[in-house]
Amino acid sequence: MKVISVVGTKKTGKTTLVAALVSSLVRHGKVGTIKNMVTHPVDSGDTKRHFDAGADVVIGLGEARLKVTRERGDLDSALAELQAEGVDYAVVEGFKHSLLPKIAMADIDVPNIVRRVRLNDVNEVLVEELTEMIMGLGDYDQQLYPKII
Repeated sequence: MKVISVVGTKKTGKTTLVAALVSSLVRHGKVGTIKNMVTHPVDSGDTKRHFDAGADVVIGLGEARLKVTRERGDLDSALAELQAEGVDYAVVEGFKHSLLPKIAMADIDVPNIVRRVRLNDVNEVLVEELTEMIMGLGDYDQQLYPKII
């Protein structure tokens, strides 16, 4: 599995680039994404009510299936799940402090930047170039990225 992280501050185009990369990578294999959602509340609303009632797992069904568990996950375990699902390409949004190779949006200063991109530069040609770069990355090995935050 090839893994790339797209990082940047708010409103720099992370989600726009992730969506474009996913659309391009699906032509080459199975793609999974992981989004850092630290501030996304699962401790309020219906999910909280279900957990407060004693549920250990809550599954939301609609256009998609969303599974929420009481256990606090981390990036390592999420990447392991994608690997177990047979994903060929994992596109991670966020986790700027991880040791994963990164595409940095704008001027954010983080470790392991393999490419810097500005939202205004995102077009089909750049996305294809980034896709080729991702396809050329080494396979993800959890041993190479210890203690991912």
